[in-house]
Amino acid sequence: TYEVDQVLISFKNISKYELNISEDELMERFKRGDESRSSQGSGLGLSITKSLIENQNGDFKISIDGDLFKSMIYLPRSEKSDSTNSSQE
Repeated sequence: TYEVDQVLISFKNISKYELNISEDELMERFKRGDESRSSQGSGLGLSITKSLIENQNGDFKISIDGDLFKSMIYLPRSEKSDSTNSSQE
């Protein structure tokens, strides 16, 4: 759920084909959504993204609905402090 103290960034993509894979399975390392694709890829992108977001105290979620793929990044909202602004002057 979205909270006031969080920032939500979301991306949507419509695939040519229906994705017949679960969200959990797609987040595994070396797992590719479409094994029949001829393009290169290691299947690490979503796993790396999840790790990076979690290291920033955020949360990374994906959802799949047929051919619609959606990713959501939740990051804690930070406030500017006076010390940050004064150090740049």
